[in-house]
Formats: sequence, structure tokens, C-alpha cells
Amino acid sequence: MPAFEVSESEIGLGRREIRIEGELDLAVADRLQEVIERCRGKETLINLEDCAFIDSTGIAVIVRAWREWADEGCGRMVVQSPNAQVLRVLDVTGLTGLGFVFGSREEALGNPALR
Repeated sequence: MPAFEVSESEIGLGRREIRIEGELDLAVADRLQEVIERCRGKETLINLEDCAFIDSTGIAVIVRAWREWADEGCGRMVVQSPNAQVLRVLDVTGLTGLGFVFGSREEALGNPALR
């Protein structure tokens, strides 16, 4: 089982990237929540390329922040580069149809949601 890691970095023009590696589940969701809070007010990409697994708790943390930020006008967030397994979970939950899940960083950065 891959160890969970979450990191954040500046990717230019006031944008942040949160990178998730390993399994995002109940045991570590609070760590992601802390990083998301630090990024509040910025355009933020959540990179799921190396996320091996995501459960409902991890999804809830991301969706709750996405909705709060939109409602409060305090930054914008998108999800990028989910692997096939994670994409399947996001699709089954209906999240891929909301316009905030993108197949690559380039697609995410080119989306009006981050402008």
C-alpha cells in the first residue's frame, strides 16, 4: 500500500497545486483539509495523478471546499489528472459532469474556471 503524501507548491500567477500521492481515505483526509485551507483564496489545482485510491471521505473534503470557495468567492479549485481507478470513482459519483475534473494540467489551466 503506498504511503499517503500531500504537498503543495506555487505554480505561478497566484496558482497553487496540491499533489496527492497514495491512498486518500478517512485516516488522512484531515491532512488534505489542512492543505486546502492554506490555499484558500488562490486558484488551486488538486493533482490526483499519483493518488492510488480515494474514498468518500476524500471526495467529500474536495467537494466541500470546492463548493465553499465558489459560494464565498474565495478562490477557485479544479481536480486534474486522476488515474483510471480514481477517475472511475469520480465518474460514478457524478463529479466528472460538474466541470471541475480535468484529464491533465494543461486542460485544467486552459479552463475558464481558473481565469
